[in-house]
Amino acid sequence: MLNILANEPQHFCDALSRRRVLEVGGLGTLGLSLPGLLQGTLEAGESVEAAGHADGFGSAKRIILLFMWGGPAHQDTWDLKPEGPLATRGEFLPIATNVSGLQVGEHFPRIATQADKLAIIRSVGQGDNNHLSGAYAGLTGRRHPMENRSVEAADADFPQYGSVLSKLRPNADGLPTFVAVPEMIHTTNGMITPGQGAGFLGKRYDPFQVTDHPDRHDFSIASLKLPSGVGLERMTGRRSLLEQLERTSRLVERSANARSLDQFYERALDMVLASKTRQAFDLGRVPEAERWRYGWHTFGQSVLMARRLIEAGVKLVTVYWHRERRTIDTTWDTHSRNFYELKDRLMPSVDRPIAALLEDLENAGLLEETLVVWNSEFGRTPKINANAGRDHWGPCNSVVMAGGGVPGGQVFGASDRQAAYPAEEKVTQADIAATIYHLLGLEAETRVHDRLNRPWPIALGEPIEKLLGGGCRPTSAKRPIPEPRLVEVGPFERMLRQRSNRHLSLECGNADSEKLWEIAGFSKPVGTGLDRYRQVNATSANLKYLGVFYTHFDYTHVVLRLAESRSASDLKLTLRGRSIPIPDELADAGPQRLWQVPIPQGDISAIPYPLPKAFDLDITAPGWKLTGLAVVGEKIHRRHLEIGGIV
Repeated sequence: MLNILANEPQHFCDALSRRRVLEVGGLGTLGLSLPGLLQGTLEAGESVEAAGHADGFGSAKRIILLFMWGGPAHQDTWDLKPEGPLATRGEFLPIATNVSGLQVGEHFPRIATQADKLAIIRSVGQGDNNHLSGAYAGLTGRRHPMENRSVEAADADFPQYGSVLSKLRPNADGLPTFVAVPEMIHTTNGMITPGQGAGFLGKRYDPFQVTDHPDRHDFSIASLKLPSGVGLERMTGRRSLLEQLERTSRLVERSANARSLDQFYERALDMVLASKTRQAFDLGRVPEAERWRYGWHTFGQSVLMARRLIEAGVKLVTVYWHRERRTIDTTWDTHSRNFYELKDRLMPSVDRPIAALLEDLENAGLLEETLVVWNSEFGRTPKINANAGRDHWGPCNSVVMAGGGVPGGQVFGASDRQAAYPAEEKVTQADIAATIYHLLGLEAETRVHDRLNRPWPIALGEPIEKLLGGGCRPTSAKRPIPEPRLVEVGPFERMLRQRSNRHLSLECGNADSEKLWEIAGFSKPVGTGLDRYRQVNATSANLKYLGVFYTHFDYTHVVLRLAESRSASDLKLTLRGRSIPIPDELADAGPQRLWQVPIPQGDISAIPYPLPKAFDLDITAPGWKLTGLAVVGEKIHRRHLEIGGIV
């Protein structure tokens, strides 16, 4: 036990001894879990000071992020295709809104009255078809290093938007900066979805997590309750004790950890003592008519609480679509009965609260400074399956924004006839992230540091200038320094993108771009920069793609980039056991460094759709030094769309 003074115990204003003061310092008399929620794990060497931030150039001060866990069908909500093929267009019709020419799904009648506040982005394409890694992209703006995989949350994850704000712009008035409601999103087998917390920033920047459903009549947050028999006056007295302890701390030698702990105790007391904190979370104070207006169900009451928290000063509230029970899938993952679930359960449950939220924010004069974002992990397949459902679809999705400086009453971008791929103004989740931070007045190249003090830009994309009216970029903005991505964009990649709109690519020697590939028979890379290469052994080398291979992408060529010119005389390519012939014009072309070998028509389309690990390429090229390898396609043929089940 630590003794502060060797003399007789001294007493303070509430007649507690110094032993009792230590108990107050540890909140031992409070019976609260809140300090633990605020502290988490102290990271070695982590600064307790907030990082600085750039001068603001956006109008948003607060964010409500509505994350629709499960992946809503964009074709039935925000991007209907009534003129599309019967097999893809679905059962619902678009309805007019209060903006001429702007339509939404017919089961959004209340949202339709607020369309003048909406910016619907119909051209978001990321390509990830997995719930967990796809959600990570939607919550952080980063593609997960294990894309298209079921991966759990980890301490090395990039932080969620709210955690970045907690680091760069923390609240200092007792309110949390970042709140998540009603529960952490997870799979039916309990895997926690990555991207919901602070990741490499450390637990202190995690959200204040509401762990119960606010539509329940007995809903409360236990950690914000005063201990039994302890009123506000007594709690205020204990705050005074902590302050006296701080003033007398020069009399004792206290550890760095103890000094750091004081900050979390202070934050805990701030939240408990602040009436606006308790009132914001207390929906029992809200008239029943107002609660019914948002819908007396989990999502509706969560949105209502989000509005109250924003009004109180919380800077970011994430409202997750929920599960009614942990092991029961009640999300937007409509592999079956898509239209029944959307019509009777899902769309009505978001129509009422979102419309009420937008109306209330506008009436309160808060909409211009409050950004509302609808996002999810992916969209759903254009083709309706045999169970009247739609399956996972990463290539195209819709994201919706309102308020926060975003001009309303607009549709940005467009998908193709089946809502399968972006056709105009394609953007990614990285661009969505850059736009969100831009509206908050944070430049994309603003850095946060991980546990190893490595700097990371908060966004890798570009603010969507046309969405924001063209005046997007601040005059002093610098181009962000790109961080390594799964597929590095260099001269070779740019060439491929100019020649094709669909490609699988492996930059040999770049470890970050090999996470979805299994390669054997190649030597270790040597050299640096563009001179890095892998040498093909005398025996056949093998390359396998570990992701889901979609045959309707119509891959037409294998492209090889070499460190030095070689002839095709000793080159042999075999795809899934079928030899790829070298055309005479290539065989007679002589030595060259870039080879583009056509794949015979039908070799790719014959692969069952979709089939994991379907791409299996054998390369025999003794002594060849490969610096780049890709499989590309010039276009997508209708025949392959049919094989893929799209039309």
